[in-house]
Amino acid sequence: MDTRPTLGPADRDYVYAVARRVVHGADADDVAQDALLLAHRHRDSFRGHAQLRTWLYRIAMTAAFGYLRKRRRSRELLEGTVPGDEPVDPQPSPEATVAAREVAVIAHRLVAALAPKYRDVVMLRIDHSEDETAARLGISVANVKIRAHRARAQLHEAFAW
Repeated sequence: MDTRPTLGPADRDYVYAVARRVVHGADADDVAQDALLLAHRHRDSFRGHAQLRTWLYRIAMTAAFGYLRKRRRSRELLEGTVPGDEPVDPQPSPEATVAAREVAVIAHRLVAALAPKYRDVVMLRIDHSEDETAARLGISVANVKIRAHRARAQLHEAFAW
């Protein structure tokens, strides 16, 4: 009896949906086709320990990330740059400077508006580790993590307006 998986139309649609989550536009078609081709070629490697969809998901994600890696490499070669080798503008534009200042003022106001127990954790974590922050505040490291998480959630919500 043949235990190799047979891919139906629902499986093809699933692979395409997974590819579309990572790669947008017409490129998702190419990624899905590559993933389906890989699944067909390597169908003997499917052992049945997991569901077929789990196996297909992994293949589709691998194909999508491989596609993105190739595209990034080819773009770097065309531009003649190496990652991290981009020229740095020594002087930011006046607009960027003003915008950065405005964001800093808003961030300071939002941090100042936090409850003292959250504000203290946020301010200490700028320069100190979680262990040092816990020791300075006389609380556990777990409590530092909880307060930092809650503070970030409040700041995120406030920034989202």
